[in-house]
This record gives sequence, C-alpha cells and structure tokens, in this order.
Amino acid sequence: MAPNKLRPGVESAVELWKSRDSAKWEEFCNSYEDSRVITQRLLKNSQIKLSHHSFIEDDKWKEDNLPKNIATKKVITLQQLERLMVWKLRRGQFRPTLMGLIKRNSPSCVEEVTRKAIALVEESIENISDAFKVLESLHGVGPATASLILSVILPDQVPFMSDEAMDASIGLPRSYTNSRYVKFQKALSSKADELGNGWNVNLVEKVLYTAAVLRRDEINQ
Repeated sequence: MAPNKLRPGVESAVELWKSRDSAKWEEFCNSYEDSRVITQRLLKNSQIKLSHHSFIEDDKWKEDNLPKNIATKKVITLQQLERLMVWKLRRGQFRPTLMGLIKRNSPSCVEEVTRKAIALVEESIENISDAFKVLESLHGVGPATASLILSVILPDQVPFMSDEAMDASIGLPRSYTNSRYVKFQKALSSKADELGNGWNVNLVEKVLYTAAVLRRDEINQ
C-alpha cells in the first residue's frame, strides 16, 4: 500500500481517533473478537500456509501465553520470533521475504539480542530507542517488528506499529522509522490518558485496528 494512501477501512479508524466519546471506543473494543474472525476469513492462501496455527490461535498466544513466558525467562526464542512474524504477516501487509530473513537468524543470536533488549526496556522505558537498535541488528527486524516484540513485553507503554493505528493517529505519509515511532507512541499514550482508567497504548492500537477491519469487511460485502 502506498505510503500516502490510507488502507481500505482506515477512514473508520481516523473518525474514531477524532472522537473523545469513551462509549464509542468501548463499542469497538467489545468488537475485537469480531475483528479476529474477519482477519482470519480475509487471509490469502499464501498467508494461511505460513503456519498450521490459525490467526486467532496465534493472536491468543501472543496476548496470553507469550507474555507469561517472557516474564519468566526474559528472552524470546527463534521459534517464538518466527511465530510473531507469522502473526504480523497475517494481521498487516504480507511481505513474504520477511519470514525468510527471520529464519536466517541463529537461535543463539535471537536469544542474546532479545535478552539485551528486554533488559534495556525493563530498566527504563527511556531506553526504548536503544532497545529498537539492538533488535534491529537481527535479520528481518525493523522498527515495526521491534515494536511488536516490545509490545508483548510492555503492553502498557509500547504499542505495536500497525498501519491502521499509525494512519489514524499521526496521519500520512506512512513511514517506518524510529523517529516516526516515537511520535506514534506519544500520540497513543495521550489518547489512552484521555480515555481514562483501563486504557493503555496497546488497547488503543487494537481498537483502531478493529474499527478499520470492521469497515473493510463492510466494503468487501
């Protein structure tokens, strides 16, 4: 998708972003399960073949099992990184070369790098730029994938850099740079504060994604 053009359905997320009505945000939040089902249904064959797990299974694993595992072991394995990439290639734009790049990393290198990045952000959220640089030393990992990894570790503070949420919150043109991410993170943090108790940056991202997916599904019908 061109960096100066909204992805289909994102106009709904843009409209939601402008709203201060918490009830409207809650309505879309309650539809997140629907967005999971729609995302699974709209997958192309090439995306389906990435894994024997469904998108819904991977999304639940990312939300529930993986954070608990990381909290205990303070590291991400190559196998876990590959599964995160499958999730990313299904939820967002499909870039088949990325999986091949991820597989070029050695298991020991992935564990060494992710252990260092996790230690940095757990020491202080101010170290996020340094953590990004550390993660980006891995094959196939840029700012978007780095944000995905760190969002699992610190969901209250580090949002996933999705096209839908970026386009809605900070506008076009879309670019995947660390400086752009800082602007994105600040915007979602401010929105979470505005919405009040129970909201964090990753929940804001998920709801913006949901708004876009629901609208995209309406367009396709």
